[in-house]
Amino acid sequence: MINIAANSAIDLLAKLKAIEINVPPRKKGRNTEHCERWSICRFLATYAETNLIQYPMRVEKREKPDFLISLPSTRIGIEVTEAVPPDWAWANARRENFIGSNLIFLQSFQPGGPRMSKMEVDNIASGANRGDGWVGDAPEKEWAEAMAYFSLQKADKFLKSEYERFDVNWLLIYDNWPLPAVEYLTGADYFLQWLGTLDTPLPFDSLFVECADSILHFKVPSYAPQPIRDLWKNV
Repeated sequence: MINIAANSAIDLLAKLKAIEINVPPRKKGRNTEHCERWSICRFLATYAETNLIQYPMRVEKREKPDFLISLPSTRIGIEVTEAVPPDWAWANARRENFIGSNLIFLQSFQPGGPRMSKMEVDNIASGANRGDGWVGDAPEKEWAEAMAYFSLQKADKFLKSEYERFDVNWLLIYDNWPLPAVEYLTGADYFLQWLGTLDTPLPFDSLFVECADSILHFKVPSYAPQPIRDLWKNV
């Protein structure tokens, strides 16, 4: 369980590096805590030396929202979620049931769409379903649609009374949406456009999306990419 106090960026980075953040496969005990630990540790390492974090600081695991960061002048609640199609996660978990199934083809999913049958999922898991593919900027548009879906999903839950509000409230999305080579900045442009069209803004002061190599920080009317600091790459 994450509970860190740090007096400086150097102190924080050293303590983060000592934490085991590996996430096991879905059929070998992966749970929400594994994914949350992965996301928050990489997030903190990435922003440790930026103006988003001041020292001394403390981060604590809690519920609703998932983490609390206490800084000298403010307290920040962070809710963490994983953007992944449930049927894709299911298919990946079932791959080992198919002898010689080493290849699973990317599929296009509709965020929030109807669930697949077990047979449909097994066709993906076995490699029998090769998918329909994408054309042009379809991957970037699907990516933005997925981030919008999970943002709204978390916003709806956050607005319920059992969620505690802090001085600042952030949403951190771990992007695990299956897509071919996404131009993330193009996807971010589409997502930012969507954020700007909302009649009622989301109840988060900032949204962060953890992609393959960077974290995208959205705060309407702009966003900024930050390269991920991977302290665990060669550990």
